[in-house]
Amino acid sequence: MPLTKQEISLLINPLVPESVQHNNRTLSSLHSITSFLLGLTAGILSLQSATGFIFYLLGTVLVSGLFHGLLLYRSGGLGAGVFFAGSNGEIEGIDERGLVKGGKMLRRAAWRDVWFGGGVLSEALSGFVLGWAGVGGVLR
Repeated sequence: MPLTKQEISLLINPLVPESVQHNNRTLSSLHSITSFLLGLTAGILSLQSATGFIFYLLGTVLVSGLFHGLLLYRSGGLGAGVFFAGSNGEIEGIDERGLVKGGKMLRRAAWRDVWFGGGVLSEALSGFVLGWAGVGGVLR
């Protein structure tokens, strides 16, 4: 039976599961700490309702953009696929025969791990609300 595209991509550019888990934990910690600090800042600034959530979204986009820029710098322009698995660890740029097209391989959808991974819309959001309501309640 011939190898699948995912198996071929993992043979060409293997991922170490422990390293990927460490990178995901680091990203989750970064988003959690950042969101809590954004919540504290929103509480100190007395932002209310939609203004506070817009502040959270803008702050999260800024931090994710800076982190993605750091990944681009550290990977030599190859992107987040060097550090994160992306969509099933599959590499784009490989044809059905297992040959690399154009000499460039990119890990599929790894950028999503940076921008939406780490609990941006779940765990980190609850940390933001906790910091925002806590400081806002104390200052009033």
